[in-house]
Amino acid sequence: MKRWLVSLVLVLVAVVLAFSAACGPGGEAGKTYKLGFLGPLTGPAQAWIVPMHRGIEMAIDEINEAGGIVVGGETYMFELAAADDRYSAEQSVTAVQKLVYDEKVDYIFGPIGSTCGAAVRPITEENGVVIFVGTPAGDEFPIGPEYPYSFAYGDSLEIRINSNYQWLVENRPEVETVAHIGPHSPGGESVQQYVRDEAEARGIEVVATELAESGTVDFAPHLTSMLAKNPDLIDCSGTSVGPIGLIVKQARQMGYEGLFMSAPYPNAAALRATAGEYAEGFIGTGTPLAEKGNPEQRAFYDRYVDLHGAEAWGAGALWGYDWVYWMAQVFEQADSFDPDVVVSALEGSEIEALVGKMWFSGAEEWGIDHQRIVSPVAVLIFQNGEWEPLASIEVTEY
Repeated sequence: MKRWLVSLVLVLVAVVLAFSAACGPGGEAGKTYKLGFLGPLTGPAQAWIVPMHRGIEMAIDEINEAGGIVVGGETYMFELAAADDRYSAEQSVTAVQKLVYDEKVDYIFGPIGSTCGAAVRPITEENGVVIFVGTPAGDEFPIGPEYPYSFAYGDSLEIRINSNYQWLVENRPEVETVAHIGPHSPGGESVQQYVRDEAEARGIEVVATELAESGTVDFAPHLTSMLAKNPDLIDCSGTSVGPIGLIVKQARQMGYEGLFMSAPYPNAAALRATAGEYAEGFIGTGTPLAEKGNPEQRAFYDRYVDLHGAEAWGAGALWGYDWVYWMAQVFEQADSFDPDVVVSALEGSEIEALVGKMWFSGAEEWGIDHQRIVSPVAVLIFQNGEWEPLASIEVTEY
């Protein structure tokens, strides 16, 4: 056989194999269905969100490798369209316009924060696009029957702060006073009010509150004012990992000997890098500790680390991963991608996910019982440079 003919045969074989790999059951070519992701993939808040994005990618890869999902008698593979908003409301609007109008997605994981969520919602609600907003706070992002396509993922900071103080009064009754420091933003102000409400409801006096501007690296002016009040606890809830480490280190260097606490808990490697031994005994709440959890959680953590490294781990990866599997389950159960059909199917749905049993709540908070995804809240302590599990708090309200 001549060389050119051999080459042609090889090319044809490659084409046939590629086509066969793309075919679903019955020999028909599989279709793709696009999901959306919106959040700060760059900028000061990326440490929270990049792991979620990677968790979504991991779930999509696994589902596709397993043959996809079947909806309406046809096989679909997932595809992801991602947009970076740098944790800015203005850029969130630009990013969601790209996802809705250019990428044509019907389901978006994100954005995070009430400010960004409120900015994009007029567009998503008008176009019937379902969004899952990360831990929306307070009155800046109300959810209810008038917003049928707006959902929330993750235990809100209010729920996590509630769990923090529930554990605190049961296990550290010597804590009688608290000071809070958070970011100077509408979200930061809401978090500060949550801290005040939860602490005072349990008889703990809030003796000082501070809000720091984004980019602050010298927290001495804030800490000087706070430490003058001799708090038993400094609560850093709502603050990202970099500033938390600096706050802990600088407060210890200034002589503070009390407890630190935060919701959510910061990345262990990042906290260790910025605060070192000063972070010993830090208390945090958030997603279960995958690397020290059940076998399924540990296996997922190991896969993530193999792909991205331990320094890049963030517990939010579990949420992104579980969200894709939950949506895949609901799409198949509803046998539809139509948002109106799927929204109805989501009501009352639940899934045994990596983070534990995930379910919807919201009747007390918003008057509708399927608007926030919740799961057990883990309470952790930072010891010897690592997070260690202390307790699991079941969320029974909201």
